[in-house]
Amino acid sequence: MTQPRITTTAQLLAAIPALLGYVPADSGSFVVIALETDPAGTAVVKLVTRTTSEDAAQASTTSTLSGALANNGITAVIVVTIAAPGLRSHAVIEHMLALRELSRTTEVIGSYYLPTLAEATTGENLDTGDLVHVDPYASEVAADHIADGKPIERRRDAIAARYQQGEHIPAAENADPAQVLEELAAVIYADELPDRDLIARTAAVITTIPVRDAMFRLALYGRISAWTAMATIARHSHGDARIQVLCLAGWLAHTIGNGPDAGSAYEAAHAHAAETGHSTPRLLDLLDTALNSGLDPKIARDLTAGLSADEVRASTGAHLPGAPDRN
Repeated sequence: MTQPRITTTAQLLAAIPALLGYVPADSGSFVVIALETDPAGTAVVKLVTRTTSEDAAQASTTSTLSGALANNGITAVIVVTIAAPGLRSHAVIEHMLALRELSRTTEVIGSYYLPTLAEATTGENLDTGDLVHVDPYASEVAADHIADGKPIERRRDAIAARYQQGEHIPAAENADPAQVLEELAAVIYADELPDRDLIARTAAVITTIPVRDAMFRLALYGRISAWTAMATIARHSHGDARIQVLCLAGWLAHTIGNGPDAGSAYEAAHAHAAETGHSTPRLLDLLDTALNSGLDPKIARDLTAGLSADEVRASTGAHLPGAPDRN
């Protein structure tokens, strides 16, 4: 599918729910859209992040954000505050405080206020006072995301719910790692979900580090499908198995540009480790740090390049060459 072009400010603002993966709350959301110029001279979206307006006004928050922007070589951003009309005055003050801090290190090329992004609305350019009409439901970017299987939730907490623990399916007593890996690859390639038996066998083998690492190659059979499969397994797993699967689910979300999902998966992994007394894997800390530093999803994908099909076969017995038509 051809990536829709964003040629106007209205189109960019309308695309925010799709770019975030959810509709930001109108109780005071501060959104930063980081742009870079491609070789053709066109401005493209490099990174989108959201925090509350209250947090955005804190110097510590803007300092962390400025660091993430600098790490990615981003020098220009557009900032947007979303707040219901009754909250506008306070939210805009917080917006201006955040803007002052960001401007110390980054060029702010646009500053906007929107009353909502849950429906078509009229916003304001805070630099010029000009009005801008925004319709999220007419966004080509949103249509493209939905067609690709990337959900756009009405609320951010719906994302966290994807990683909450559901019915526990106990890990199988015996499972062959090679068979599990190859069955997972087939399920993912077919855009299907693992059944109870495969979930149980996955939980039995994923706690072995060579097997867990081999699962990074499952992205080569379809990233979105692999992410959905891992989220499903995580909901029905427990203990170290659940933590390891959440690491993979978060990383897969990161590689498709879905930062909020990645963050929710990592938060769920940390929470489950604390609840069960399991130690957090070093991998979780590394992936979480990469996400919070604003690591480009394309660079995050390079983890699959670090482990070849031959190495996976030597360590697990599984044949995971990848599917060229799904990369």
